[in-house]
Amino acid sequence: MIGKAFRVLDFVVECVVVALFITMVVVGGLQVFNRFFLGNPLAWSEEVQKYAHIWLIFLTIPICYRRGRHIGMDLIPKKLPQAIQFILSSCVDALWLLLGTAIIYYTWRIMRVAVWQYSPALEIRMDYIYLGEFAGGVYLIVPSLRVLTENIMKASRRQAKPAEKTGGAPC
Repeated sequence: MIGKAFRVLDFVVECVVVALFITMVVVGGLQVFNRFFLGNPLAWSEEVQKYAHIWLIFLTIPICYRRGRHIGMDLIPKKLPQAIQFILSSCVDALWLLLGTAIIYYTWRIMRVAVWQYSPALEIRMDYIYLGEFAGGVYLIVPSLRVLTENIMKASRRQAKPAEKTGGAPC
């Protein structure tokens, strides 16, 4: 049940990312067409692309983390014993959790000030723009908690297996 909810959440966020990317491409194409063919550049296109890019980045970070596509070195950790690999992996996942928490905290502080500011061309309240960072921070916490939980469960299963094998028949 929870796995299905996570899959739905992941699908929705990925659809939002695709929609944001398409929006950026279409608005960029419109800007080029209007500027060079009609001689009338769009005043709002730069802001749409810039703000969509903010949302795109902060929603894509958790997707890449969830898929294991973030930048990382695994040459040395793969040569370490499995227990050390688990500790190192758990520390990295805890840092991702900490990053998501820090993004939420500091973005919330920025949003409290940005509620009084408006974008020049679109006249959108700036806290709506920063909401993308906030959503990205919240969404980053979800996969980092998932990965941490899965790693702990895998480690506990690995520890339980040797005990079952050596148990044998009672004396």
